[in-house]
Amino acid sequence: MVLSLISYIVIPLYTLLFVRGTDWFSSNFSVISSLKEKENAFALWGALVGCTLYRMLFPLIQSAPFSQYSSSRLCRPLSRRFCYLLLNLAFLFLIAAVFVPYLPSQFPIQAGLHLFFAFFSAVFLFLCLLVLIYAYYMNRPAKYAPFLYAVWAAAAVSLVLLKAAGIVNTVLETFITISACVLIRKLYRKVCGR
Repeated sequence: MVLSLISYIVIPLYTLLFVRGTDWFSSNFSVISSLKEKENAFALWGALVGCTLYRMLFPLIQSAPFSQYSSSRLCRPLSRRFCYLLLNLAFLFLIAAVFVPYLPSQFPIQAGLHLFFAFFSAVFLFLCLLVLIYAYYMNRPAKYAPFLYAVWAAAAVSLVLLKAAGIVNTVLETFITISACVLIRKLYRKVCGR
């Protein structure tokens, strides 16, 4: 109940409130977080998203049937470890993006690092989700096919938004945040039943 409330209502609503009053097409979370009145809001957003997604993905990886689709005994533990690695990298990069300032005129190196961390946090999260969903799909294709299609659709829409704007903008970041929260929550309910 609490995870559903946070994933379906709190995070999407907080994300929309965080970006309220900004230009969605030429700005992004990094620029918004550099505004003095929004820096604490960005840290809270990062903590809320990171902790919620980590809380749901960790048990999903733990119970994923990686051994079902891997014929090699060596690949079975490596697939799970790889998924944990991607999750941990996504989480660490999100934390780094929250704490490394985006002030290109004052700290150009830190600003570049901030962009690197923010971008690859999302990339690692979607790769983790793809590997995880694929493991469930290979075990029970009919049950998990909608999740596999949804993660590919979210990736395709993200690429279209990126290509259309030419930059990572607020629209793209909002879409990624909300789609990841909804998809992960639905997968968690399907697997864990709560």
